[in-house]
Amino acid sequence: MHSPTIVRRTRIALLVGGVFAASAQAQTQGPAAGDVADAPPAAAPQIVTINGEREREGEKARSRGALGARADLDTPFATATVTSEQLEDRQATSLAQVFLEDASVTTKGGTYTQSSHAIAVRGLSLDFTNGFKIDGQPFQMYGVELPLETFESVQLLKGATGFLYGFSAPGGIINYVTKRPTDEPTFSADVGYASGSLRKAHIDAGGRFGTDNRYGYRANLVHEEGRTYNGVGLKRNAASLALDAHVTDAITWNASLLYQERDLKGGAPTVSLQALPAASRLPSPVDGRTDYGAYDSTYYDSTMWMATTGVDWQLARDWKLNLTYGHTFKRIDSAYETLYLTNAAGAYSNRLNPFYRPTLTYNALSATVEGKFATGGLRHTTVFGASRQSLSRTLNPQSSLSLFSAATAGNLYQPPPVLVDASNVDRNTFYTISTWRHKSLFASDTIDFNEHWSLLAGVRQVDYENLNYAATGARNSAYRKKPTSPTVALLYKPVPAATVYASYVEALEDGGTVSNTYANANEVLAPLKSRQAEVGVKTDQARWGASAALFRVRRGATYADYSTDARGVFTQGGELRYQGLELNGHADLQRWLALNAGVTWLDATYRETTPAIVGNRVESTPRLQAVLGADLKVPQVAGLSLHADASWVDEQYVNSANAWTVPSVALFNLGAAWRTRARDHWVTFRLQVNNLADHRYWYSTGANALQIGAPRTVSVNARIDL
Repeated sequence: MHSPTIVRRTRIALLVGGVFAASAQAQTQGPAAGDVADAPPAAAPQIVTINGEREREGEKARSRGALGARADLDTPFATATVTSEQLEDRQATSLAQVFLEDASVTTKGGTYTQSSHAIAVRGLSLDFTNGFKIDGQPFQMYGVELPLETFESVQLLKGATGFLYGFSAPGGIINYVTKRPTDEPTFSADVGYASGSLRKAHIDAGGRFGTDNRYGYRANLVHEEGRTYNGVGLKRNAASLALDAHVTDAITWNASLLYQERDLKGGAPTVSLQALPAASRLPSPVDGRTDYGAYDSTYYDSTMWMATTGVDWQLARDWKLNLTYGHTFKRIDSAYETLYLTNAAGAYSNRLNPFYRPTLTYNALSATVEGKFATGGLRHTTVFGASRQSLSRTLNPQSSLSLFSAATAGNLYQPPPVLVDASNVDRNTFYTISTWRHKSLFASDTIDFNEHWSLLAGVRQVDYENLNYAATGARNSAYRKKPTSPTVALLYKPVPAATVYASYVEALEDGGTVSNTYANANEVLAPLKSRQAEVGVKTDQARWGASAALFRVRRGATYADYSTDARGVFTQGGELRYQGLELNGHADLQRWLALNAGVTWLDATYRETTPAIVGNRVESTPRLQAVLGADLKVPQVAGLSLHADASWVDEQYVNSANAWTVPSVALFNLGAAWRTRARDHWVTFRLQVNNLADHRYWYSTGANALQIGAPRTVSVNARIDL
């Protein structure tokens, strides 16, 4: 008899396989006889002849760091892009929701917690210092949920990307692309309401002005305020401004500014298993609507701004130069709770973690030259350049775990106790905990042998220095590394809209700083090396697309060692191995129906570490994930569309000892959008329901850490384009 787990996996595999098969069939079929256009016909029918084809997503050139501007089909790594239209239709409010339809991405943090930014790709958490970019410029992401309303798209480049951008964890790179000036005047305003009592207003305006429309602008303003579904008070203000100027026919100047203040009062606490006996089972999941804020003044406030300026210079027909400078400032002021479970019945002790006003300053300067030339019968696409980055972090010397008053005990299934903050912290004392400098030179060359075969070779030489200080000002550690990150890839195009590739890349990543939950809190760890090999195929046809990638990543290991201290000592040593297969596909089955599906199988294990955990699965890594989505344009109602998606995440171990398992979870989301005309203006109404079945669940966020899954949430939005 087959086990229920095997049956579930078989059904998912058959479902995904069916979508790929339907995709191939859809390519050969024309529109169905009953198809109806998206909008009502005009009073007098017109015949319009359009020559050419639409630019498909896989053919759009996107910034790829040291690879230059390159289409997805020409990139020898797995990629994913989510547009602003998709973000608006799904009413995405967090990074986890952005890539909800990608089966290789899992969430590692709650939207209304200090780890709202945290996600993992292929089981690997992204480097919050080097794994996130805004318009290609580095941004330190820890503790920040960026305003999605201000971005044109969010791009994900999966895998070890150290060659492309310098230091980076092997999970991948996320690049937020700011909304840019529009050729035609544009103005839209929208208002929204979400579960709890969250109210939001957003304005988006852009256009060009001046002689020959030389100057362009794009501005966005956002205000959000109210209570979330779990009682957290949220107040958010964000603004962005993008400018450009055509200085000459060959030179364009651009600049952008992004600012956000995001304040949370209360907050969903992290649930820690550090004090839970190993023989215990996990408590049953709790209702995500429960307000566990036992301390009335718990809060998490973040302030950030980023300014960039740059020049694009078309040196010749096939050569161009980009010079860009970016500056980021970020400050976090917080006091958040951690619930330490003590038994399977839900008992816990509550602690307050004051993390007062740490700041971060980031500067980045880059210069890149891209060009094409020929040598004999070979065509070359070359990119070379240099970059320099510097970062400085300050910390309050008393930012460590601090007990509340004596009565800290509570239970997950009972009202939380009323606690008083008993910590004594000087909020106005700071010290510089670390500074680092990152300089690099890079070059890549893609050699086209003919219309089918090409070879990519690249190298980045890095000079990395990391200095770390104690609260007294004394230097307690220093690292100086000068690694070389090579990459090589072979690409084969059997047809213009399909690519088969094999790639190899090496990368070095910042070791990071140990969090406050461990005995060696605030220790700065040495850099880690990773190696990745990937073989894949991708295609983007007129009515369907698909991709597959087989990958293996070998990475230096970091893990919690509990042999000497019950709190755990976060340390380095040995190796982790991540290997797996991911499949993705989408198909326009009819003019009114589109499907997308994906599945990722992952095997992540500890190798050559402490003997107690060798062979164990890496914590927070599901063995299998799957997604299925559908978009339906209702033929009977012009402008009305429906969308639905389902996701399934396999069970996960919660720590390196594999002591506890978070059960698998299936979630369902449903939404609708109706676009119509009102007094010569387009008006759009949107509805989104997440976790439709109101399922209660835990999700694993790291070693011995859980978050409470969000309950059913409903959000509505209305937008007018003037």
